[in-house]
Amino acid sequence: MSRCDLILGIVEEYHWHQIARFLLTLRRTRFSGHLCLFAGPGISSATQHKLKKNGAEVIPYGRRFPFIADPHPDAPKSLPEPIYIFNYRHFLYYDYLLKHGHRFRNVLLTDVKDVVFQKDPFDFPIGDQLYVAMESTSIPIGDCVFTSDWIVAGYGEDVLDELKDKELSCAGTVLGTVEAIRRYLRCMLDQIQQMRDAYDCADQAAHNLMLHRGELQPATRLYNFRGPVATVGTEANMAANDRGQLVNEDESVIAIVHQYDRHPELVRLFDKLAYPSALRRQAATVGRLGVRTGSAVRRRAGALLSKLGFVRIERQTA
Repeated sequence: MSRCDLILGIVEEYHWHQIARFLLTLRRTRFSGHLCLFAGPGISSATQHKLKKNGAEVIPYGRRFPFIADPHPDAPKSLPEPIYIFNYRHFLYYDYLLKHGHRFRNVLLTDVKDVVFQKDPFDFPIGDQLYVAMESTSIPIGDCVFTSDWIVAGYGEDVLDELKDKELSCAGTVLGTVEAIRRYLRCMLDQIQQMRDAYDCADQAAHNLMLHRGELQPATRLYNFRGPVATVGTEANMAANDRGQLVNEDESVIAIVHQYDRHPELVRLFDKLAYPSALRRQAATVGRLGVRTGSAVRRRAGALLSKLGFVRIERQTA
């Protein structure tokens, strides 16, 4: 049996409308792999039903370690207490890969609420290594208040001083082969055990510490607008094609857009791309007005993007 690609995520204290764009934009790509979402006690049965209806395997978990009833024998026997969701999610992911990793080829570990897809996230050459997403190159670790606070909480001022001038990597989207991701999760769990405070320190502190100390090698850094992932929360200058899709410097379509919800115009744009019913209603309206639907949608997308100062790239015709 051939192995497929896997997406792993976790959801807690969300309503369906907060995570719908993630599911609906993924469905509109050519992704044909498996999606598994761990659902906490704060996810209603109705939302869980909608997740399943939209193609996700849903695994409920509890509030206390080990969170699930049947952890794998090789999973860690304990975690720090108290511990925040950013950290304990790695236990759930690791346990899942210990049990089911043989079924899969490549894995994406991803945030859910602030992630959307424009194409299959695995549609690029993937070697036997880890792929980590970088944030804006203009903002080093020391200039990111959140990451700096997490590092101090988990490791102290000396470690922040060590890392403050380094490039900032985001722990919200990590991709690689099954073996590479399993190694990453094992390293992450070991590092979480060493944190001074696993509640006030998020996994991004451990992620950057290991990356810059060379403990995640082999690893490729995925920079914004040069590859399959764009972490756009602090980005001011972005480019879009005539379909309203965010693109890289070489005009290729970005597969994963992370932190889009920091930009209201992007939220509205991805609503239009995610919800077919909204597009159908718009199509009917412009049809009655005698306007070409495709042109109207593209003009609307362009107007939204221009508010962010986007460069719009028109498709060239022969």
